[in-house]
Amino acid sequence: MPKNAIVIGAGIAGIASAIRLNSQGFSVTVYESNVHPGGKLHQKKLNGFRFDMGPSLFTMPWLVDELFQLCNKNPKDYFRYFRKETICNYFWEDGTQFSAASDQETFCSDASNTFNEPKENIAAYLKKNETKYRLTKSVFLEKSLHKLRTYLSNDTLKAFLRISGMGINQTLDSVNASSFSNPKLIQFFNRFATYNGSSPYQTPGIMSMIPHLEMDLGTYFPEGGMFQITESLYKLAKEVGVSFHFNSPVTEILVSDKKAIGVRVGDININAEVV
Repeated sequence: MPKNAIVIGAGIAGIASAIRLNSQGFSVTVYESNVHPGGKLHQKKLNGFRFDMGPSLFTMPWLVDELFQLCNKNPKDYFRYFRKETICNYFWEDGTQFSAASDQETFCSDASNTFNEPKENIAAYLKKNETKYRLTKSVFLEKSLHKLRTYLSNDTLKAFLRISGMGINQTLDSVNASSFSNPKLIQFFNRFATYNGSSPYQTPGIMSMIPHLEMDLGTYFPEGGMFQITESLYKLAKEVGVSFHFNSPVTEILVSDKKAIGVRVGDININAEVV
């Protein structure tokens, strides 16, 4: 008999976790307080129109593709997307407009012309961002921070040896203000703090690595809108046998001997080997 696993929440992280647990042989049940999957990545229909809710920019699509590949499915049978040539368009109250190109050479030239900043300064800034990303991605994106071996790896050691240049002790705004003179370009790069709802005046300067996700790794848009990420992963999860219960808020995680052994949904206790 397969072991039981419970996932709390049918947001993208919950659905992805359920798919991964299923691929490892667990019998997976997801409990969600909303009446729909996707969490923030949802949609709204009004007067015959459909609007994406939540995230509006898609990066690192191969991490979504990987979930289909884990289940021996062709991602393109469920989910298609294209790479954008223009990432975003920016507008200021004084009439200044700027289109951020996905091609880095074009971006540097356009930003230099629009904001009257030396092209080489912009290119050097983006190169530093790439270095920060490459030094930290294995630690923060590919490994579990609660496991000791994460901190004993060569990647972590390299990152710690170069921590002085990461901007840990600066704010994102101070890093950007020390890199550029034009307040609009500083504001442009401060904007990337909004990726995780932060303030550029409080979040650490290491967040300057985020533009690398857009300009080097690319930005994408799913055919049919961002909600297709939710739709396709939800469809995959159901096909491989994941069970979903909506309008079912988990009110308590049951614990015994410092180990999660189940959850309480309403008045019912449900046990599982993994929560």
